[in-house]
Amino acid sequence: MKTIKFLALLFVAAMALNSCSDDDDNPEVVNEEEVITDVAVTITGDTGTSKTYTYTDPQYRPEGYVDPKIELASGKTYTAEMNFYNNSNPDDLEVITEEIMEEKDDHFLQFAFEGANVTVARVDDDTIDSNGIKIGLRTNWTAGAASEGSVTVTLIHQPETKDTTDPNGSHTGGETDAQVSFALIIQ
Repeated sequence: MKTIKFLALLFVAAMALNSCSDDDDNPEVVNEEEVITDVAVTITGDTGTSKTYTYTDPQYRPEGYVDPKIELASGKTYTAEMNFYNNSNPDDLEVITEEIMEEKDDHFLQFAFEGANVTVARVDDDTIDSNGIKIGLRTNWTAGAASEGSVTVTLIHQPETKDTTDPNGSHTGGETDAQVSFALIIQ
C-alpha cells in the first residue's frame, strides 16, 4: 500500500513540475506601446518637389527647434505622406511607420483641419486593413481658398471601429499613440 501512495505522490509532483515548466517556456507576449518622438509629414506637389515638416515632442527637441508651418498654394493638390519615429536614442532611430504598416488592423489616422480650407482623399492603397479601410498614411490634400489654420493628426491604436465616409476619418475606442498639430497656411 505504501508503494501505491508513494507512486501516486510522485505522479502528482511530476505533473505539478511539468505544468510550471510549460508556463516558463512560453511567456505571454506583451506588445508594448510605441514611443513616438517625431511625426513627419512630407508634402509633394504636382511638380514632384517635396518638403518634409517634422513635429518633435518637446521632451526631445534640439536647441533652436521651430514649430513647422505647412504652406500650400490655393487650388493645388498635394500628396501628404505621414511617418512616425522614435528618436529617443539618437544613435538608434526607429521607424515606427514600419510597425504601423505591419499592424494595419491595429492603427488608424484621423485628420482635423481647423481654419484651413483643405479636402482630403485617402490614397494609401498599400496600407489597407483586413476590412478594406485605408488607414491614412498617404493622402491627397487639395488646398481651397487662401486661409490660415492648422491640421491635427491623430494616430489611433486598436480602434474598435474605423470610418472613412468622411475622408478625414473617425473612429470609436482605441488609444491615442500620437496627436500633433501643424500650423497650415494656404496662399
